[in-house]
Amino acid sequence: MRAQPQLLAWEALRSARAFDGWVRRDGAGAHFSASFDPGPVCLRTPTTAELGPALAPRGAAAEAAAAQVRVAGVGRERLLVPVASRAALAALDPDLDGLRDVCDRLGLLGAYVYSPPEPTGGLAARMFAPSIGVPEDTANANSTACLAAHLARRGITRIAVDMGDAADSPATVTASARPGPSGVRIRVGGDAVVDGLRPARPAGRS
Repeated sequence: MRAQPQLLAWEALRSARAFDGWVRRDGAGAHFSASFDPGPVCLRTPTTAELGPALAPRGAAAEAAAAQVRVAGVGRERLLVPVASRAALAALDPDLDGLRDVCDRLGLLGAYVYSPPEPTGGLAARMFAPSIGVPEDTANANSTACLAAHLARRGITRIAVDMGDAADSPATVTASARPGPSGVRIRVGGDAVVDGLRPARPAGRS
């Protein structure tokens, strides 16, 4: 018999934010599934200055899709940057030092670059976040939540985002969107295999 989901309120130690979510263990094994509500997503059109780092990772074909770029956040803002295909996404080789400098100046986290969603909601993405010391994040839940909120405006309510292939650490992050009393509500999650346990760091330590 499959174990039933255990409902939790997750608390981020460093930010003291609480998240409504659940985690489910597959029997007695090391496979876990999880889902949580990251909170309201703020979406807006980028300024002219913010379009610079949005277009930089994409090369010469950037201008065509500039109107589709968005700034989004569930905390610190980041750029949502579309590209034409999964192949174009895989070929990206951004100037991370330049991206970090511009994002630091504008107060942005980084650039979440994504391919067009398929009819099933499948797509791929890469998250470049050198401003926080992460050249490429292999599984970014908050940015996927931001993208889900953006795509919900186009009628796409479920996505499954492949990440980490460029870093040889593949992952898939899922997200869904539904109407809520104060706007769209997002659930984001995925599956994981735990290969070991270690104590959580106390609050205030890095």
